[in-house]
Amino acid sequence: MNVSNLCMDWPMLYTGNPYEIRTGNVFFMHMILMDSENQLAMNLGETYLVTEKGNERLGNHKFDLVVL
Repeated sequence: MNVSNLCMDWPMLYTGNPYEIRTGNVFFMHMILMDSENQLAMNLGETYLVTEKGNERLGNHKFDLVVL
């Protein structure tokens, strides 16, 4: 079993995937930034609804960097 299947809901978007994106689909688009040397990682992401006119961002938070 592929480990990525345990963490991601279907359908996943990737090159060569035959799935046809349709109106009404909801996707969580994200990327993981890793610093393997220091064993650090962060995940940036946003949820989108596919509409007849394109896509609609469902979140309303700013993407500003927060330093604690």
